[in-house]
Amino acid sequence: MKKVLFVFTLLISCALIAQDQFKNEVIGNMTFTKGRIVQLADAMPDDKFGWAPAESVRSYSSVIGHVVAANYFFGMKLGGTIPDGIDPMNIEKSLTTKTELTKALNESHDFVTAAIRNLKAEDMSSKVDMPFTGDFTKMSLVNIVMNHASEHMGQMIAYARMNGITPPWSMPMKSDDEVSDN
Repeated sequence: MKKVLFVFTLLISCALIAQDQFKNEVIGNMTFTKGRIVQLADAMPDDKFGWAPAESVRSYSSVIGHVVAANYFFGMKLGGTIPDGIDPMNIEKSLTTKTELTKALNESHDFVTAAIRNLKAEDMSSKVDMPFTGDFTKMSLVNIVMNHASEHMGQMIAYARMNGITPPWSMPMKSDDEVSDN
């Protein structure tokens, strides 16, 4: 009986560790992507924040606003309660400056990652009603959240390069001689 109890306890512990591992890795990936989006926002001059490659396409600032709004929407679908004063439906149009958007991005990231962190193992297979076609569980939504920000980070990279801006992490490294001269 002791062996059965030991094996049962071990299996439960492994399942809980795996669950936390998944959430921690997703949150780590999302934090990395959010950091890159912030770096891209910092690299783009303020006067280019309204730039879009075409009239019918989101502007640079709207892309960031879209990520912010989606973080709130997805976090709500994962069980979070959107804070008073936050209107995800109007974020893209109401926030336009680098300062506003960076602050909102950080806050929305904290919101959605808290919602993910608060998920329990039994929550992951719960169905989620989404405004687009398909069957979704909270686990599939966690993956969508992670991929969504990465998709728009790629869009921002393209926008930056179209404006002659190299993403900061792609800049050539300075040699030891150049570093010591400065």
